[in-house]
Amino acid sequence: MTHRFLGGLTMALASAATISACGGSSASSTTSAPSPAPSATTAAARPSNPTATPAMIAMGDSIYHARGCRNCHGPEGKGGPRAPDLTDGTTLHVNNTFDSYVKVITDGVPVEAIKDKSHTTAMRPMGGPPTPLTPDQIKAVAAYVMTLKKG
Repeated sequence: MTHRFLGGLTMALASAATISACGGSSASSTTSAPSPAPSATTAAARPSNPTATPAMIAMGDSIYHARGCRNCHGPEGKGGPRAPDLTDGTTLHVNNTFDSYVKVITDGVPVEAIKDKSHTTAMRPMGGPPTPLTPDQIKAVAAYVMTLKKG
């Protein structure tokens, strides 16, 4: 199922998630900081995830568009004032491995750890409240986001 088939219930859930996941606050409510990531690098090619299945990617697509991910990174992942572009070859907080995407989604990115200072909104851990993402949902979102990256 893709975001094109989600109905009114998804929009209601997305609205609730928007308020909490990208809450507009420039402060992070977590004390957990991601481990230091390498400086911005350019991807040589789209990162691969041999464990991702089409069903997993579709689930990640649905979660990305129903939760706050799209509100900051944009519906197509092209970024905006709140968060970076997920489609270009530049990476800021990941090293183009599946595990690094899972880690950044799990841990979030507190304001003080944001590398591109033109973005000032913290990425909340595990998708943020009211309902944090499960480990399987985090893996699905990571698998989907990896498909957005252009080489």
